[in-house]
Amino acid sequence: MPQNMTWSKYLLAFLMLAGLKGWGQSEENNPPQRFAMGIKLGPMTSQMSGDGLGGFDKFGAVIGATVKATLNDRNHISIGIEYNSKGSRAPIDTINHNTFAFRLHYIQIPLQWQLDWNNRLRIHTGVYAAYLANQSVMTNGFSRQMSEASYGPPFDPWDIGASFGIAFKFTERSSFLVEYGQSVLPIRPNPAQTNQFSYYERGNYNSTLALSLVRYF
Repeated sequence: MPQNMTWSKYLLAFLMLAGLKGWGQSEENNPPQRFAMGIKLGPMTSQMSGDGLGGFDKFGAVIGATVKATLNDRNHISIGIEYNSKGSRAPIDTINHNTFAFRLHYIQIPLQWQLDWNNRLRIHTGVYAAYLANQSVMTNGFSRQMSEASYGPPFDPWDIGASFGIAFKFTERSSFLVEYGQSVLPIRPNPAQTNQFSYYERGNYNSTLALSLVRYF
């Protein structure tokens, strides 16, 4: 197992244990604070533009921890650390039943502004920087490292992007977040760019849609 995947699994286990501990704490025993630590957990789906596969067919998960600073009654800023799995997946070949997917595992740092729109809705918007912990190709159930596969150039170590989401609040500390993320810089170059002035032909870009439970404590 690659060393970078080993420490990624340790981080994932730590975040899960921290989240389970925090989730068990009642809000009644925790009055509102200027700073609050929280967890984020849920499924996500992704695609890559420019790979010729199309569709949000690659499924994964996001799990992380975050710290939120309350500026006033409606405005907050937060910074976190997350593990998430991005990439893309081709639909299953109905004739030969072949499968293919790019699997990209990231450690991501999101910086967000949160606005309480009303008592039930909270708007999330911000930027992120994600470090690529591991990249591989999955073909017909077998995983291979990008260095062993001939599917274009390797992916860059960093994914820089922006995010936007809407959180449906159960309470002031618990919410359900629908969040869209988009790379703003290519995550790898395009080996066959025909128009040097085209933004979308510069390379591949990650697009993600995540459904998460967020809990502050």
